[in-house]
Amino acid sequence: MLAGGTGGHIYPGLALAHELAKRGHELLWVGRESGLEAELARRHGFAYRAVAAAGFSGMGFVRKLRWPWLLLAGLIQSLGIFRDFGPDAVVAAGGYVSAPGLLAASLTGRPMFLLELNRVPGRVTRLFMGKARESYFAFPPEETKATKASEKAVVTGSPLRGEFSTPVRKDDGRTVLVLGGSGGARALTLAGLDAAAALGNLSFIILTGKRDFELARSHLRSSNCELVEYTERPSELYERATLAVSRAGGMVLSELVAYGIPAILVPYPHATDRHQDVNASYLASIGATIKLDQNRLSGLVSLIQGLMNDEAKLHSMSAAYEPARHPDAAREIAERMERCLAG
Repeated sequence: MLAGGTGGHIYPGLALAHELAKRGHELLWVGRESGLEAELARRHGFAYRAVAAAGFSGMGFVRKLRWPWLLLAGLIQSLGIFRDFGPDAVVAAGGYVSAPGLLAASLTGRPMFLLELNRVPGRVTRLFMGKARESYFAFPPEETKATKASEKAVVTGSPLRGEFSTPVRKDDGRTVLVLGGSGGARALTLAGLDAAAALGNLSFIILTGKRDFELARSHLRSSNCELVEYTERPSELYERATLAVSRAGGMVLSELVAYGIPAILVPYPHATDRHQDVNASYLASIGATIKLDQNRLSGLVSLIQGLMNDEAKLHSMSAAYEPARHPDAAREIAERMERCLAG
């Protein structure tokens, strides 16, 4: 299993890794030495090996000069891991840490499979889609050169953690959950604080991220707002939510789909290849969410108020998620991989 960086890459990898282990397959996780993936993979009982890796997009000039050498080092380390472990297949759940291992798989002729949570495939996914046995998408992929070239892009939904397999809503009809993704989103946090102050009849939960927790606490000016710095069990927040205000990364959207939570989606405007905007547009097109540009956050209070006063609208939005639901994604992906390898 190759995955690292953010929770959006790691947690789907973990969910699929558990499914594969349950089916009797031996797993080795490959990621960074000091990444979140190292902590989580080991905590979940998977053997772990580290490789050198670094992203390219958004790096400064000096770090970009180092990037080819880090990729080469990661490739050499990956080839050594393949020699020692002898994998029958390689699964990549995304992130730049996947690149050295996928390159090693390509050079050694090992079957590879890709997980992609966004409609616009990431750069590593685009690079290797043509060589993958199959690529598994959480949502219908946008047509790109990569997806057009690959006849093996399959919409399976995203593998999700066990607690999402039987989601239960316990919302009280008046709770708004504000989500900025794994690192939080300052614009959403501040807009959520303003909304909480303006809508005293509602309850707000804001997942701030560790970076902005103290900032949010210093701006808190109403008693109807609960601040959460970080959680490893987001299901406990989802089950309380009547409405979500969220970024539009693939992981959080897959979790909202699982719980059927009506949402106002505010795509991160600087996301690579505008992938959050494309994700949000799809769920808005089926009627499950409303897309709101970040430069229009001044209208968030009235939008929340209108939705929370329209129970029929919230119900129809929740029901509209049905075409995007894939509750058995991990099992479906594991079965497809097994069939590919058996054939």
